[in-house]
Amino acid sequence: MNWGYKIMFVIITFIVIMSGMIVLAYQQQNEMVDTNYYESEVNYQYIINASLRLNELTMDSLIVNNGTTLALTIPTKLIAGFQEGEIEFLKINDQNKDKKIKFKPDTTGLFIIDKATLSEGSYKSRIKWTSKSQTYYREQNIIVY
Repeated sequence: MNWGYKIMFVIITFIVIMSGMIVLAYQQQNEMVDTNYYESEVNYQYIINASLRLNELTMDSLIVNNGTTLALTIPTKLIAGFQEGEIEFLKINDQNKDKKIKFKPDTTGLFIIDKATLSEGSYKSRIKWTSKSQTYYREQNIIVY
């Protein structure tokens, strides 16, 4: 084999590999967790304060995976003054499957979420609620199977 053919073979191989990388790059989806990223960054100190407030009460996991349901448990000290709550399930790889659920726990602080409303996979949950005019916040990773 002539050296000219070897150089041509290397160049053609390089072009084929680069074309494959371009096709692969166009198929990649890069979604942000938040669509309103800059607005949420402005309010980040609010989230930090709400998280610290909850961490003073408990460091325990708020959501427990129980077979066909997810059990959200609010600390008992915060049930009496509970005003409103919201939980967001953000699907890591597909923002079209994100869910927002308003919740109000029962007298024991328990709120049940049916896993059938969520598709299988990994989620980042954002739990926030107001109790006695104070806001509380926690993020937790959940795997639904």
